Amino acid sequence: MKQILNFLTRLGVSIPIASITWISALFLINVPFWPSVLAGVFGGLVPFYTIKWFQKRSLLKTYGLTKSEYEYIQSNLKEAQKKISRLQGKQFQIRSISAMRQLNDMIKFSRRIFTIVKKDPKRFYISERFFFYHLDTAVELTEKYTLLVTQPVKNKEVLVSLEDTRKTLHELNSSLEEDLMKVLSNDIDTLRIELDMAKKTIEHK
Repeated sequence: MKQILNFLTRLGVSIPIASITWISALFLINVPFWPSVLAGVFGGLVPFYTIKWFQKRSLLKTYGLTKSEYEYIQSNLKEAQKKISRLQGKQFQIRSISAMRQLNDMIKFSRRIFTIVKKDPKRFYISERFFFYHLDTAVELTEKYTLLVTQPVKNKEVLVSLEDTRKTLHELNSSLEEDLMKVLSNDIDTLRIELDMAKKTIEHK
């Protein structure tokens, strides 16, 4: 939402400047039509990218990150979004109710972690285990499970593999839940402090 507002702000400033530059060049300075159009475009681009630079600088200052750190995190978020989409694409290929619940929980935890880190990129560093290990494992196991489920032959070996995969998915869900709690740890600590202060205030009154 903030990115959209920033973009609209840039447009709101650059379009009027571009229009004024074009009209001034065409009618006041008597510049030919196409050169005046180019002058207008240039006149709009300069404030557009200048404001964008200041907005990005302000954003990095708010997050407490360097440019390279921010770009690194954004790159990993894009990759994570693709992996979560792959998980979501497997939802309708699973026939087992228990496995479907496990996958739904997996998607729920993954999307929640993704959303939190997207809003506060600095939390990426306390959720690296999720981005570099657990999410990859979730995708690989889910794809393996759906592949086995769709096989026409269900011999003992396939059934054992399915059961082992289900158990591993269950364990992985616990790990994803731990990842989520770790990402939320600062919020939980802050809430506890605020509750303690509220209780003391009430007791004092």
